[in-house]
Amino acid sequence: MCAFPASSDRLHLFLATGELSGDLHASYLVRALREQSHMPKLTLSALGSVNLEAEGAHLVADPVAHSAVGVFSNLGQLPFHLSLFNRAVKFILEGGVDAVILVDNRYFNLRLAETIRRRGFSGPIIYYLAPTLWQAAFDRRLQRIEEQPLAFQRRIGKRFNAMREYCDFALVIYPLGFELFEFFEVPFEFIGHPLCEMVKPNLERTRFREMCGAGDNKLVGLMPGSRRQEVKLIGGPLLDAAGLIQQSLPEIVFALPVAHSHLRNCILSELRRRNLEVALLEPELRYDLISHADLMLVASGTATHECAVAATPHIMTYRLPPWQDFMYSTFTKFRLPFYAFPNIIAGGQVVPELVRGECNGESLAKEALNLLSDDARAIAMRERLEKLRSRICRSRTLARAAEICRQVFVRKGLLM
Repeated sequence: MCAFPASSDRLHLFLATGELSGDLHASYLVRALREQSHMPKLTLSALGSVNLEAEGAHLVADPVAHSAVGVFSNLGQLPFHLSLFNRAVKFILEGGVDAVILVDNRYFNLRLAETIRRRGFSGPIIYYLAPTLWQAAFDRRLQRIEEQPLAFQRRIGKRFNAMREYCDFALVIYPLGFELFEFFEVPFEFIGHPLCEMVKPNLERTRFREMCGAGDNKLVGLMPGSRRQEVKLIGGPLLDAAGLIQQSLPEIVFALPVAHSHLRNCILSELRRRNLEVALLEPELRYDLISHADLMLVASGTATHECAVAATPHIMTYRLPPWQDFMYSTFTKFRLPFYAFPNIIAGGQVVPELVRGECNGESLAKEALNLLSDDARAIAMRERLEKLRSRICRSRTLARAAEICRQVFVRKGLLM
């Protein structure tokens, strides 16, 4: 039987993202939904940015320019985020939205799900890139949550209880924390990491490297993040490192994909100040760089996931503003032994991490020069990343995500 919306030949989806990476993930999911058989035409509205807009979404607001690093930095953006939240709630409740897909952005999206449910939204709410706990990779208590005291279970269970109560399904992309979803009875499925299908080059290796001016010389990619604050904090050390590397190895070529147009002037200013030559790439060449570079120097976050699934040797770095670093070190109870995505999943060091005080040009350059001059070490890192890829990737991840969304729509009466 042909499926169709219960009320019309269109399905109105609202997608809630909080930053550029979530916007990109959401756009790929939209494409996969459109490829589903018997899927009606989609009307898209979103808290999103350029990628969802390119898929035809009406942007209720674009949160990207205001996205900040960490919870404490977002406090400074509180008036904007409150306005964003209220606009999203109003639009979902009054704009004829049939279903909501939340994408990452845990603090905002779980509160959004709770609010619209309490105010009467009865349509499907699906959590894509559902939040888990990184600590589950290291804390044995989380792996045996059923044996822990009730107070511990309550503290750990806040996000999972919210997902169970307000969301219809959680699409999980990390191979950890399954025990928590099961214990707190959250309907979920591990679908694998969608980046395994997304990180594919557009250009052939030789052509891309020639375009960057590398040819047979080694090519190093720089990725300081997609937020303005990240670029200011981490872009400086990355560019300082590039300058020091070029002093030792003048033949090295550097390339940097500009994540968003509003970041270009900031990056150009930093390059001019250092008299440094770096090939600036358009966002659509990001995956070409990751796939074809000899080494990547990247800010913690989505870039480490992308380098991991491409099995590209990389160095992760990160730092926070001093006041925020103090707040985290003072008030954060649990310390992760690792922060880079590959290291968390592997439970040990696969790629170097240079965080906090080590996020500086000298430390980054030293680590990069060691890797660039030691082919055996780079090959070993690539091999470990290849093994890691087999843990985080599944076949048909995006298609499976779209299939589950469609099944939820049918179960909730949106499709027949």
